[in-house]
Amino acid sequence: MGGKLRIISAVPSVNRIVISAAGGGKTTRVVDQALASTQGVTALITYTRNNVREIQLKAFERSPAVPPHIEVLSWYTFLLRELARPYRSALHEERIHGIHWVEGKSAIYSAESKTAEHYFLDGDRIYSDKIAKFICACNVASGGAIMRRLKERFTHIIIDEVQDMAGYDLDVLELILKAEIPLTLVGDHRQAILSTNNSPKNKQFAGPAIIKKFELWQKAGLVGIEYETHTYRGNQAIADLGDGFFPKEPKTVSKNAVVTGHDGVFLVASADVDEYVKRFSPQALRYNVKTPCGGYAAMNFGEAKGLTFPRVLIFPHGGAKSWLASGKLSHVEKSATRMYVAATRARYSVAFVFDGKTCAIPATWWKP
Repeated sequence: MGGKLRIISAVPSVNRIVISAAGGGKTTRVVDQALASTQGVTALITYTRNNVREIQLKAFERSPAVPPHIEVLSWYTFLLRELARPYRSALHEERIHGIHWVEGKSAIYSAESKTAEHYFLDGDRIYSDKIAKFICACNVASGGAIMRRLKERFTHIIIDEVQDMAGYDLDVLELILKAEIPLTLVGDHRQAILSTNNSPKNKQFAGPAIIKKFELWQKAGLVGIEYETHTYRGNQAIADLGDGFFPKEPKTVSKNAVVTGHDGVFLVASADVDEYVKRFSPQALRYNVKTPCGGYAAMNFGEAKGLTFPRVLIFPHGGAKSWLASGKLSHVEKSATRMYVAATRARYSVAFVFDGKTCAIPATWWKP
């Protein structure tokens, strides 16, 4: 992959996947796009409730209220209300009263032919990891009625944080693409640290590998892929740090030219952390609760997703320490998405607590 903005499309398509670098302002753009679309009803969909609130707040910044032609929905509200319930009778007699949330895999010993047991708890609450599968099956059983109705309901569907989609959710997206409902998918596979479900379906496209699914859709002419490689958040040194975890991806160009006198990537010895915190007040970040952080109130990498801080101080886990010392990405291969998120939270400086004698990444040793 090259280092510049890329637009990849086998054939012209009204459907787009926009891969936006961290800090690129993608939430602002999806809201602006929805506000600008006044023909018919636009669905603006994202995975978590926190993301829904973020989109609503962004809309309120630009309008006194969310206009009636825009419906802001969480992914599971969209699946339940717009897809599962309208044609559930194609496979299931009882009304679907809600979703039963599962973290693992539901009803693993129940055959698909036993619809009530396979898809539902007590016959009326659909398992969260199987709702998309149920939708796909109902669409077949109803002769495509679900997608026909969806095409009548919405003139445009915009899905934010698409990198979180997993399992049969990807099959639902493919159904929408094939139904020729204008669809815009926005996200960043380098920030794929959440997952809509734990279904084994499409596991080869899990996490950052979802980009491979996008490229298959592009080759089939279902969608065009665009890379937006600019960031308004971190300076160029921070952007380069984040890019380093995904060296084959297009390079990010920073539009943050602010100079504060302490800018870029730094290394701080454990003995100097107290003084560093006193001078710069960084937000402490850690991989997870098992990561030692010297008693500082630290936020897990995943919790920091979507947030911005002037400065961050990263307490590295074992793999990150080995990466700092050697520069070998193999040490952070399994944690690359979380490392990318952590490294791209700051505007002005990122510091690692590090006591090694040598460091293999571009960074400046900080001394009091």
